[in-house]
Amino acid sequence: MVEIVDIQAVRRISLAEHISPPFQLAPPRVLNLSLIPADILDAMRPGWFTGRFPAEPVAVTKLLDVYVTMEGLVFTQDKKLVRQSIAQHGPEECAQALGRINEVEQAGQVPVMWPASLLLRKRGEQNYGHWMVELLPRLWLAEAYLPLGSLVVPKFSGNLARVLRDSVALTSSLCPSFLEMGYHDVIFFKELVMVDGLTNHGVYMSPLAFSRTDNMVASVAGAHVRRLYVSRKGLHRGIRNEEDLTAFLATLGFLCVDPAEMTLLEQIKLFRNAECVVGVLGAGMTNIMFCSKGTKIINLAPTGMPDTFFYFIAGLRGLTYYEIRGVSCAQSDDRDAPFEIEKEHLAYVLRLAMPDSGL
Repeated sequence: MVEIVDIQAVRRISLAEHISPPFQLAPPRVLNLSLIPADILDAMRPGWFTGRFPAEPVAVTKLLDVYVTMEGLVFTQDKKLVRQSIAQHGPEECAQALGRINEVEQAGQVPVMWPASLLLRKRGEQNYGHWMVELLPRLWLAEAYLPLGSLVVPKFSGNLARVLRDSVALTSSLCPSFLEMGYHDVIFFKELVMVDGLTNHGVYMSPLAFSRTDNMVASVAGAHVRRLYVSRKGLHRGIRNEEDLTAFLATLGFLCVDPAEMTLLEQIKLFRNAECVVGVLGAGMTNIMFCSKGTKIINLAPTGMPDTFFYFIAGLRGLTYYEIRGVSCAQSDDRDAPFEIEKEHLAYVLRLAMPDSGL
């Protein structure tokens, strides 16, 4: 049994408290809302239908003598799990994390970090969107309060590793070292800085998550492309009839793109001047954060996927957001199965979003 403890009861030093400003978001415009299963819709209600979000504190705290393992779970020296480090981790994962700490400790293989380090890890950390919106901004809020020995980051590979370093270099005055951690790694930190309250995935996203986004965009010249289609071809949760949709969108001047292997600067450049972005729900759509205020966003998602992430990004960045829900092609409840979007439905929403599109 894992004992959970609030951060207020842990050996700690409070470094700062930012106040995230209040904001208001209208419910999203969703086509085929009635097709979303009741339990999935209920999971999205706090994000979609709260309306007015009050001011909230975002705390920067230095914890003393703690373990970190498995996507950012933090345990005290006496093996109590810090509540504020839990982010969509289930009870089984929490128990596995405690077991992993005990296993590594018994083998005498727990490395110890002495300089103060900033934790930039969470559940789902291997996702580009989670890094750009939920992890990187923690650095912006914490860097002013102490010299950091290192940034504790996910062990990325390929292009994501380059994005991680480029995003830090582009938005921070620090030249930190990076302490990469794999899923099963265990490290004991004498001083670990945590930022809590910036996001609650699916339920809340602070405007402070975009406090330096405009600076990022201003540093890159935009492309001349005005209409983009963001594909997930070859990945899970793709659109079965994507070829028909892309052929239709091409007649309207849309460029089909896959940002997965683009550099961060290339992604900013591509999305900065877009007037309309249509895309399949997934990491690539995170780049709508670089779009100008008023850009039209049409997010394509399966009916069984409880996601509010891009709705929050669009709302906080002043974008005009639409969503089309499509029926899964699988007989099971697999949320990542291919799904289908009717061309007529896409044309209808495009007419709403862009009355002068010629449709």
